[in-house]
Amino acid sequence: MKKEDVLFPFEEIRKIQDELISTIATTIKNKENLVVHAPTGLGKTVSALGPALKKAEEDKLTVFFLTSRHTQHQIALETLNAIKEKYDLSIPVIDIIGKKWMCLQPSVTLLQSNEFSEYCKNLKEGDKCEFFSNLKKGSNLSLSAKSTLESIEIASPLGVQEVIDKCEEVKLCPYEMSLLLSKKAKVVIADYYYLFNPAILMKFLNKAEKGLDECIVIVDEAHNLPNRIRELMTHKVSTLTIKGARKEADELKADDCFPILDELQEKLLNIIGLDEEKIIRKGEFKIDNKNDVIDLFDQLADETILKSKRSYLRSIALFLEHYEDAEDFVNIIRHVVTPRGERIELTHSCLDPSVNAKTIFENCHSSILMSGTLTPAKMYQEVLGIKGKVLELPSPFPKKNKLNLIVPQTTTKYSERSLDQFKNIAAHIAKITNIVPGNSVVFFPSYSIRDQVYAFLSEWCEKTVFNEVSGMSKQEKEDLLERFKSYKDNGAVLLGVASGSFGEGIDLPGDLLKCVVIVGLPLNKPDLETQALIDHYDRKYSKGWDYGYVLPAISKVFQNAGRCIRSETDKGLVVFLDKRYAWPNYKKCFSEDVEMHQDFEERIEDFFS
Repeated sequence: MKKEDVLFPFEEIRKIQDELISTIATTIKNKENLVVHAPTGLGKTVSALGPALKKAEEDKLTVFFLTSRHTQHQIALETLNAIKEKYDLSIPVIDIIGKKWMCLQPSVTLLQSNEFSEYCKNLKEGDKCEFFSNLKKGSNLSLSAKSTLESIEIASPLGVQEVIDKCEEVKLCPYEMSLLLSKKAKVVIADYYYLFNPAILMKFLNKAEKGLDECIVIVDEAHNLPNRIRELMTHKVSTLTIKGARKEADELKADDCFPILDELQEKLLNIIGLDEEKIIRKGEFKIDNKNDVIDLFDQLADETILKSKRSYLRSIALFLEHYEDAEDFVNIIRHVVTPRGERIELTHSCLDPSVNAKTIFENCHSSILMSGTLTPAKMYQEVLGIKGKVLELPSPFPKKNKLNLIVPQTTTKYSERSLDQFKNIAAHIAKITNIVPGNSVVFFPSYSIRDQVYAFLSEWCEKTVFNEVSGMSKQEKEDLLERFKSYKDNGAVLLGVASGSFGEGIDLPGDLLKCVVIVGLPLNKPDLETQALIDHYDRKYSKGWDYGYVLPAISKVFQNAGRCIRSETDKGLVVFLDKRYAWPNYKKCFSEDVEMHQDFEERIEDFFS
């Protein structure tokens, strides 16, 4: 394989990476779909972008590089810059994030996505957004817009923040400018929802003047895609929403709304009864003249949105618009109690992401779905409704540099949780991390379990202990990581949560991290929604337990484990601390090199010596 044939910009194509690049190039050439598990260190980004860009140049296509993390945007931009310099190419690139996060209006980041969408629409229609109004003079682009577009095109590829800064200087809407740039773009770097949110897909493609069949779709960190699609397709309404809508209607003097809101409230209370949660069957929740109610609430909401940026009436209208009895959805009503109060909540939950993913993969030119934890790849192929090829590649790193160890003496199994069990877990964590010559990260299934174990761990752990806090800001997360890194010589212990801020997407290469301990299994709460998911995949594939419960938890485990070894020179220990990892239905998910030792301390000492 010649490097120029796949626009490979670096010194050499490494072992195993050549198979990845070759398979991706063939997939794109043949207009196929590929689901590929490629562990950390194979160079997935360049392996996908190079062949995709080569084909896009030849056949006038557009590459969509989709990812759920902003850090991956930067890696894609750096790769494209390397290709540009190596082969002296002009590569029009647009890096775009959520519209809300690009907006220059004050305080909009506090809004929910649907609230912002309505606020933005009302501002534009009322000619009350100067950033949007400055784009055009009459039916043509303004001089300011033209010159700014030219300056961005010349400097491409630019990161999204650079585009926002340039637009802020001349008071232009960064999002609309990005749409204008996307018409010429050869590569679009964006979040998943630009293609997988039905409310955005066609609007975006129409404004970018692109057809789906002209798009090569690369989905990075694709293990996140099923849940992201489920979240996008899920809608809620609650007694708190209704309370807010009553206040809104009162301010608008809209007396017509009160009987409708009373009916909604009464239905929710009657349906839930004395239950904590229950599935609503067909016809149990029905609003008379639904379309008239939606129209009324929509009209009233416009006035509120312009004044306060959000509307509860609009939230209810959106829920009613999407609510239906569909085979791939489940409707669940819950009595929710939190420290802030209680509410009755009705959720229209998407069970099957293939509802809209299948359409994308059937109609795009070709697609590459890749991740370091896309295993078993067959599951992701079926869950997303993809017809195509599957490729699972081994790790490129020396096996001697990593020790995978199951320690089966403890458990977080719900029926066995107790103070003695938490004390036992703390003792094992202390024994492990005290031996490790450097930093360790410990992941728990929840903050609650973490806190109960920490009460004992502080007695026995010989190292400084840091705690992840729920809902940390980006700056708080970065500050905590920097403090943790500074202990690399003496060693510290960071206690996090499997689905929290540090479970994936952080890089601690070399001596910055020597050990990851995964406590328990981050299984979904065994509620009605989880059971509905299990039942759905039982009906569809006879794999309900695996697809709906076990394998999503194992995927999180492998994401956590992946924080440890980030390069071929790293050396690290991964401990799976729970007796269930030794059970056949869980152990089958591990590679053959995983070890199990009762006398684990001696094995860890031998490994690091």
